[in-house]
Amino acid sequence: MTDTESTGTTPLLSETERAAIFASNAPVDRNFRRQGGRAPIPPKAVAWALVIFVVLGLGGAALEHFFGNFGVTSATTTKFLPSNANLSPVSSLNSLSVDQFMNLKQIANASAPSFTLRTQRNHRWSLLRSNGKVIVLAFENAACNDICPVLGNEIKQAQALLGKDESQVEFAIVNTDPLDLTLSAHPMALSEPGLASASDVVFLTGSLHALNAVWSNYGVRIKVGALASQVTHNNVMYFISPNGQLEAQATPFASVSSHNVFSLKANLITRFAKGIATTASSLVK
Repeated sequence: MTDTESTGTTPLLSETERAAIFASNAPVDRNFRRQGGRAPIPPKAVAWALVIFVVLGLGGAALEHFFGNFGVTSATTTKFLPSNANLSPVSSLNSLSVDQFMNLKQIANASAPSFTLRTQRNHRWSLLRSNGKVIVLAFENAACNDICPVLGNEIKQAQALLGKDESQVEFAIVNTDPLDLTLSAHPMALSEPGLASASDVVFLTGSLHALNAVWSNYGVRIKVGALASQVTHNNVMYFISPNGQLEAQATPFASVSSHNVFSLKANLITRFAKGIATTASSLVK
Protein backbone atom coordinates (compact mmCIF):
# COMPACT_ATOMS: atom_id res chain seq x y z
CA MET A 1 0.00 0.00 0.00
CA THR A 2 1.08 3.56 -0.55
CA ASP A 3 -0.17 6.67 1.19
CA THR A 4 -0.87 9.36 -1.38
CA GLU A 5 -2.43 12.43 0.23
CA SER A 6 0.88 14.28 0.36
CA THR A 7 1.61 13.67 -3.32
CA GLY A 8 -1.89 14.53 -4.56
CA THR A 9 -2.16 11.40 -6.71
CA THR A 10 -5.17 9.08 -6.78
CA PRO A 11 -4.35 5.37 -6.27
CA LEU A 12 -6.92 3.70 -8.50
CA LEU A 13 -6.79 -0.02 -9.21
CA SER A 14 -6.77 -1.26 -12.77
CA GLU A 15 -10.07 -2.61 -14.09
CA THR A 16 -8.61 -6.13 -13.95
CA GLU A 17 -7.61 -5.75 -10.30
CA ARG A 18 -10.95 -4.25 -9.34
CA ALA A 19 -12.81 -7.02 -11.16
CA ALA A 20 -10.82 -9.63 -9.25
CA ILE A 21 -11.51 -8.03 -5.85
CA PHE A 22 -15.11 -6.94 -6.35
CA ALA A 23 -16.41 -9.69 -8.66
CA SER A 24 -18.95 -10.70 -6.01
CA ASN A 25 -19.91 -7.14 -5.01
CA ALA A 26 -23.30 -6.77 -6.67
CA PRO A 27 -24.73 -3.30 -5.94
CA VAL A 28 -27.62 -3.20 -3.49
CA ASP A 29 -28.97 0.21 -4.45
CA ARG A 30 -32.37 1.38 -3.23
CA ASN A 31 -35.14 0.80 -5.75
CA PHE A 32 -36.90 4.01 -6.73
CA ARG A 33 -40.22 4.72 -8.41
CA ARG A 34 -39.84 7.15 -11.32
CA GLN A 35 -42.76 9.52 -11.85
CA GLY A 36 -43.06 11.01 -15.28
CA GLY A 37 -39.68 9.81 -16.51
CA ARG A 38 -36.34 11.56 -16.09
CA ALA A 39 -36.54 15.22 -15.11
CA PRO A 40 -34.72 17.49 -17.55
CA ILE A 41 -31.46 18.96 -16.30
CA PRO A 42 -31.05 22.68 -17.07
CA PRO A 43 -28.24 23.20 -19.61
CA LYS A 44 -26.55 25.79 -17.39
CA ALA A 45 -26.48 23.34 -14.49
CA VAL A 46 -24.85 20.71 -16.68
CA ALA A 47 -22.30 23.21 -17.97
CA TRP A 48 -21.32 24.39 -14.51
CA ALA A 49 -21.15 20.82 -13.21
CA LEU A 50 -18.83 19.85 -16.04
CA VAL A 51 -16.60 22.82 -15.25
CA ILE A 52 -16.47 21.76 -11.60
CA PHE A 53 -15.55 18.21 -12.53
CA VAL A 54 -12.82 19.40 -14.86
CA VAL A 55 -11.40 21.66 -12.15
CA LEU A 56 -11.43 18.82 -9.64
CA GLY A 57 -9.85 16.49 -12.13
CA LEU A 58 -12.56 13.85 -11.84
CA GLY A 59 -13.12 11.45 -14.71
CA GLY A 60 -15.88 9.44 -16.30
CA ALA A 61 -16.54 7.32 -13.23
CA ALA A 62 -17.38 10.44 -11.22
CA LEU A 63 -19.68 11.75 -13.95
CA GLU A 64 -21.54 8.48 -13.80
CA HIS A 65 -21.79 8.81 -10.01
CA PHE A 66 -23.46 12.21 -10.11
CA PHE A 67 -25.50 12.19 -13.32
CA GLY A 68 -26.61 8.56 -13.38
CA ASN A 69 -29.89 8.88 -11.52
CA PHE A 70 -31.44 12.32 -11.92
CA GLY A 71 -35.23 12.48 -12.00
CA VAL A 72 -35.95 10.03 -9.16
CA THR A 73 -38.61 10.96 -6.66
CA SER A 74 -39.94 8.90 -3.78
CA ALA A 75 -38.69 5.57 -2.45
CA THR A 76 -40.68 2.36 -2.38
CA THR A 77 -40.60 -0.17 0.42
CA THR A 78 -37.56 -2.32 -0.29
CA LYS A 79 -35.86 -5.17 1.52
CA PHE A 80 -32.07 -5.20 1.53
CA LEU A 81 -31.38 -8.92 1.66
CA PRO A 82 -28.10 -10.77 1.27
CA SER A 83 -27.62 -11.21 -2.46
CA ASN A 84 -27.25 -14.98 -2.14
CA ALA A 85 -30.64 -15.39 -0.43
CA ASN A 86 -33.78 -15.03 -2.54
CA LEU A 87 -36.07 -14.78 0.47
CA SER A 88 -39.26 -12.80 0.99
CA PRO A 89 -39.96 -12.79 4.74
CA VAL A 90 -37.10 -11.25 6.72
CA SER A 91 -37.70 -13.83 9.46
CA SER A 92 -36.41 -16.49 7.05
CA LEU A 93 -32.96 -14.98 7.48
CA ASN A 94 -32.74 -16.80 10.81
CA SER A 95 -32.37 -20.07 8.92
CA LEU A 96 -29.14 -18.93 7.26
CA SER A 97 -25.66 -19.55 8.60
CA VAL A 98 -23.89 -16.44 9.92
CA ASP A 99 -21.73 -16.24 6.78
CA GLN A 100 -24.81 -16.48 4.54
CA PHE A 101 -26.70 -14.02 6.72
CA MET A 102 -23.94 -11.42 6.33
CA ASN A 103 -23.21 -12.45 2.74
CA LEU A 104 -19.65 -12.81 4.02
CA LYS A 105 -17.09 -13.57 1.35
CA GLN A 106 -13.38 -14.16 1.79
CA ILE A 107 -10.96 -12.09 -0.30
CA ALA A 108 -7.64 -13.75 -1.08
CA ASN A 109 -4.32 -12.05 -1.81
CA ALA A 110 -5.56 -8.47 -2.14
CA SER A 111 -4.01 -5.42 -0.49
CA ALA A 112 -6.46 -2.80 0.76
CA PRO A 113 -6.12 0.38 -1.34
CA SER A 114 -4.75 3.01 1.03
CA PHE A 115 -6.34 6.42 1.49
CA THR A 116 -6.10 9.45 3.76
CA LEU A 117 -9.13 11.41 4.96
CA ARG A 118 -10.12 13.53 7.98
CA THR A 119 -11.89 12.29 11.11
CA GLN A 120 -14.77 14.02 12.89
CA ARG A 121 -12.12 15.56 15.16
CA ASN A 122 -10.26 16.94 12.13
CA HIS A 123 -7.39 14.52 12.57
CA ARG A 124 -5.59 13.10 9.54
CA TRP A 125 -6.49 9.41 9.27
CA SER A 126 -4.60 7.08 6.97
CA LEU A 127 -5.29 3.41 6.35
CA LEU A 128 -1.56 2.99 5.84
CA ARG A 129 -0.92 4.19 9.39
CA SER A 130 -3.69 2.39 11.25
CA ASN A 131 -1.32 1.26 14.01
CA GLY A 132 -1.53 -2.44 13.31
CA LYS A 133 -5.23 -2.70 14.10
CA VAL A 134 -7.96 -4.65 12.36
CA ILE A 135 -10.05 -2.16 10.37
CA VAL A 136 -13.77 -2.65 9.82
CA LEU A 137 -14.56 -0.33 6.91
CA ALA A 138 -18.14 0.81 6.29
CA PHE A 139 -19.90 3.50 4.23
CA GLU A 140 -22.73 5.84 5.31
CA ASN A 141 -24.20 9.27 4.58
CA ALA A 142 -23.09 12.02 6.96
CA ALA A 143 -26.73 12.91 7.73
CA CYS A 144 -27.55 9.31 8.71
CA ASN A 145 -30.45 9.24 6.23
CA ASP A 146 -29.50 5.88 4.73
CA ILE A 147 -28.79 2.50 6.35
CA CYS A 148 -26.89 4.35 9.08
CA PRO A 149 -29.38 3.85 11.97
CA VAL A 150 -29.24 0.07 11.48
CA LEU A 151 -25.55 -0.26 10.62
CA GLY A 152 -24.56 2.19 13.36
CA ASN A 153 -26.42 0.10 15.93
CA GLU A 154 -24.70 -3.04 14.63
CA ILE A 155 -21.29 -1.38 14.93
CA LYS A 156 -22.12 -0.20 18.46
CA GLN A 157 -23.11 -3.70 19.54
CA ALA A 158 -20.17 -5.31 17.75
CA GLN A 159 -17.72 -3.04 19.57
CA ALA A 160 -19.22 -4.11 22.90
CA LEU A 161 -19.03 -7.78 21.89
CA LEU A 162 -15.32 -7.65 21.03
CA GLY A 163 -14.29 -8.01 24.67
CA LYS A 164 -10.51 -8.20 25.08
CA ASP A 165 -10.04 -7.57 21.34
CA GLU A 166 -11.82 -4.19 21.40
CA SER A 167 -8.61 -2.15 21.56
CA GLN A 168 -7.24 -4.01 18.52
CA VAL A 169 -10.18 -3.19 16.23
CA GLU A 170 -11.07 0.18 14.70
CA PHE A 171 -14.29 1.01 12.87
CA ALA A 172 -13.84 3.48 10.00
CA ILE A 173 -17.00 4.87 8.38
CA VAL A 174 -16.49 6.74 5.11
CA ASN A 175 -18.90 9.50 4.10
CA THR A 176 -20.97 8.63 1.03
CA ASP A 177 -22.78 11.94 0.56
CA PRO A 178 -21.13 14.11 -2.15
CA LEU A 179 -23.49 16.95 -1.23
CA ASP A 180 -22.44 17.04 2.43
CA LEU A 181 -18.66 17.11 2.77
CA THR A 182 -18.62 19.41 5.81
CA LEU A 183 -16.27 18.40 8.59
CA SER A 184 -18.30 18.12 11.80
CA ALA A 185 -17.26 17.15 15.31
CA HIS A 186 -20.69 15.58 15.81
CA PRO A 187 -21.87 14.05 12.52
CA MET A 188 -25.33 12.52 12.62
CA ALA A 189 -23.78 9.29 11.33
CA LEU A 190 -22.22 8.88 14.77
CA SER A 191 -24.56 10.76 17.11
CA GLU A 192 -27.84 9.19 15.95
CA PRO A 193 -26.83 5.55 16.61
CA GLY A 194 -25.04 6.53 19.82
CA LEU A 195 -21.46 6.32 18.57
CA ALA A 196 -20.41 9.93 19.19
CA SER A 197 -18.30 9.05 22.24
CA ALA A 198 -17.30 5.55 21.15
CA SER A 199 -13.58 4.90 21.17
CA ASP A 200 -12.01 3.54 17.98
CA VAL A 201 -14.92 4.63 15.77
CA VAL A 202 -14.12 7.36 13.24
CA PHE A 203 -16.27 9.06 10.64
CA LEU A 204 -14.15 10.04 7.65
CA THR A 205 -14.74 12.73 5.08
CA GLY A 206 -12.70 14.91 2.75
CA SER A 207 -12.75 16.58 -0.62
CA LEU A 208 -14.96 15.22 -3.37
CA HIS A 209 -11.84 14.17 -5.25
CA ALA A 210 -10.46 12.22 -2.28
CA LEU A 211 -13.78 10.54 -1.48
CA ASN A 212 -14.40 9.60 -5.09
CA ALA A 213 -11.07 7.74 -5.14
CA VAL A 214 -12.12 5.74 -2.06
CA TRP A 215 -15.57 4.98 -3.48
CA SER A 216 -14.04 3.86 -6.76
CA ASN A 217 -11.37 1.69 -5.15
CA TYR A 218 -13.82 -0.04 -2.82
CA GLY A 219 -16.65 -0.66 -5.28
CA VAL A 220 -19.06 1.88 -3.78
CA ARG A 221 -21.48 3.38 -6.30
CA ILE A 222 -23.01 6.76 -5.48
CA LYS A 223 -26.12 8.15 -7.17
CA VAL A 224 -27.65 11.59 -6.66
CA GLY A 225 -31.30 12.34 -7.42
CA ALA A 226 -33.09 15.56 -8.24
CA LEU A 227 -33.26 16.57 -4.56
CA ALA A 228 -30.44 16.89 -2.06
CA SER A 229 -31.96 14.16 0.13
CA GLN A 230 -31.85 11.62 -2.71
CA VAL A 231 -28.32 10.29 -2.36
CA THR A 232 -28.15 6.53 -2.66
CA HIS A 233 -25.35 3.98 -2.55
CA ASN A 234 -24.80 0.25 -2.38
CA ASN A 235 -24.02 -1.21 1.04
CA VAL A 236 -20.73 -2.97 1.67
CA MET A 237 -18.40 -3.60 4.61
CA TYR A 238 -14.78 -4.73 4.52
CA PHE A 239 -12.55 -6.42 7.09
CA ILE A 240 -8.90 -5.41 6.76
CA SER A 241 -6.11 -7.23 8.58
CA PRO A 242 -3.42 -5.44 10.65
CA ASN A 243 -0.97 -5.88 7.77
CA GLY A 244 -3.30 -4.12 5.32
CA GLN A 245 -4.83 -7.08 3.51
CA LEU A 246 -8.47 -7.18 2.42
CA GLU A 247 -9.64 -10.32 4.20
CA ALA A 248 -13.42 -10.37 3.84
CA GLN A 249 -16.45 -8.49 2.56
CA ALA A 250 -19.97 -8.42 4.00
CA THR A 251 -23.26 -6.84 2.88
CA PRO A 252 -25.15 -4.79 5.49
CA PHE A 253 -28.90 -4.71 4.86
CA ALA A 254 -32.15 -3.27 6.22
CA SER A 255 -35.75 -2.56 5.40
CA VAL A 256 -36.64 0.89 4.07
CA SER A 257 -40.15 2.32 4.24
CA SER A 258 -41.92 4.61 1.81
CA HIS A 259 -40.71 7.49 4.00
CA ASN A 260 -37.06 6.41 3.67
CA VAL A 261 -36.89 5.16 7.26
CA PHE A 262 -34.41 2.29 7.60
CA SER A 263 -35.02 -0.42 10.17
CA LEU A 264 -34.30 -4.02 11.05
CA LYS A 265 -35.61 -6.32 13.76
CA ALA A 266 -33.56 -6.18 16.95
CA ASN A 267 -32.61 -9.86 16.85
CA LEU A 268 -31.29 -9.48 13.29
CA ILE A 269 -29.27 -6.41 14.24
CA THR A 270 -27.73 -8.36 17.12
CA ARG A 271 -26.96 -11.31 14.88
CA PHE A 272 -25.20 -9.14 12.33
CA ALA A 273 -23.28 -7.42 15.15
CA LYS A 274 -22.10 -10.79 16.45
CA GLY A 275 -20.94 -11.68 12.95
CA ILE A 276 -18.97 -8.42 12.71
CA ALA A 277 -17.32 -9.02 16.09
CA THR A 278 -16.47 -12.65 15.33
CA THR A 279 -14.97 -11.84 11.93
CA ALA A 280 -12.94 -8.91 13.29
CA SER A 281 -11.66 -10.93 16.27
CA SER A 282 -10.49 -13.70 13.96
CA LEU A 283 -8.06 -11.22 12.35
CA VAL A 284 -6.53 -9.91 15.60
CA LYS A 285 -2.88 -10.91 15.80
